[in-house]
Formats: sequence, structure tokens, C-alpha cells
Amino acid sequence: MDEMAKIEPDLLTAHYDGFDVTYKISNDFVVSLIITNNSNKSLIIDKSKSYVLYNGYSTDLFKDVRSSRSTTFNNVQDAINNVQTHEGGVSMTVPPYSKWELPLQETNVRQLKELPSFNSSVGVHSLSPFDNKETVEFIIPYSFDYSMAKWDTSRNRIYVNSIETKEFSKTFPFTASGAPLMVKRNQYEVIMRNGVPDFSEVERINAINMEKYKKHKKAVSISHGVWGTVMLPVFGLGIFCYGWGCDHEPPVYETTWAY
Repeated sequence: MDEMAKIEPDLLTAHYDGFDVTYKISNDFVVSLIITNNSNKSLIIDKSKSYVLYNGYSTDLFKDVRSSRSTTFNNVQDAINNVQTHEGGVSMTVPPYSKWELPLQETNVRQLKELPSFNSSVGVHSLSPFDNKETVEFIIPYSFDYSMAKWDTSRNRIYVNSIETKEFSKTFPFTASGAPLMVKRNQYEVIMRNGVPDFSEVERINAINMEKYKKHKKAVSISHGVWGTVMLPVFGLGIFCYGWGCDHEPPVYETTWAY
């Protein structure tokens, strides 16, 4: 939204001059971010003026602007305890060639409450921010100026931009699950039940297989019993063989599926 970054949607990344902002989405739909400083200068972020917006309503991004934790590349020494209070606000630095990840426990970032409605018609359905019941925006002031006289602002909106509805084959057994599954960094898969399928053919095949198995098991038991009685005087195995049946049970096909 700031028109200063090159957006790479497949990676949920905004490439700025000197640093990248990559957005992360968890399986429970919590959106957070990672900032990677690609320059040889420290990237300064004003925590006191950083915000997160849910559907246009803003709140402070950080609960306590004077606390921060950083995780970095290349064992950078000044990445920890790097928060400073100055006249204009409270800033933190991301050292050169290092990475900082937003610590969720120190922020007001929360789980999304409302996702776009599912479209039951098969196909790809494009969405705009206005089709989303709840969008997320991050506003983060930043600077590479050590005097902190010149600031710019990173502002990006994250939302669902398409829904693809697929129908699973009714011949393929599938158990429905309401939990979302992340199949890519920017793609989820959610299985939805839709109606009650007809399992009569599957149940008919299962019944035929089971009836054949019962007849086969009975024949095997009788055979073992007869030969066990004949061989009893020689080997004393009659009682054991009589109880020895057949355990070649047929496969039972599942009768649950979803689309």
C-alpha cells in the first residue's frame, strides 16, 4: 500500500530498498512477519509508531514498546537488547545482514476471526480486499538514517485473494477434516462436507467379500478339523488344528469421503 516495495505474492514478501518484509500465516490464521536487513547499515524501526490493523481498526503493534527480542543471521552481537528511547519515540535496530522476527507474545497480533465465505461452485473464484470480512495491515516506520531525521513507512495489507473449490471423486475414500492444512506458504486447503454420498455400491462389495470370506473360513476350519483328527494318533495335533482357522480377511473399503 506504500507503493515503495516490489511485491512477490507467492512468497508473501515485500522487497524494499535494503530489506525485505516477509509475512507468515500460521495454521490457525495468525499473521506475523519477518524483516531481513540485506544492507550494510542498521535498519531502525520505530516501535512506538508501529500498528496492526484488522479490517481498518488499528491498535499498537507492540504491547510494551521498550521490550524486544531479535533472532539474527551471522551471530550479530548487537541484535539483543537493542531498544532505545529517543525524543521522537522508541526505536529498535535490525543489524546489517541480519533477520528479525516479530515476537508474538510481545505484540497485539491475534487470530483472524472472519474469513471469506466458501464458494460451493467448482472452480477458482478471485477475491478483492473488499470481499474479505477481515483484512490485516501492518504499518511500520523505518529508517537507515542514524540521526533518525528521515523516516519512511512500510504498509502492507494481507488478505485472501482467491478460493479454489475442488470436488473429490466419490470413488476415492476420504475422511473430512475441518482443520486447515497449509500446502504452501500462501495456500491453505480446507476439506468441507457437502451432502451425504451414496455408498450402496461400496457396501454391496463389502457384503459379497465378507460372505465369501465366511464360507472360505468355514471350509478351512472343517478341513483342518478332519485332517487333525486323522493325524491325532500320530502327532497329537487334532485339537490344535481344529481351532486353527483362516485369517485371510478381505479388505473392507471405507465409506467416508468429503469434498
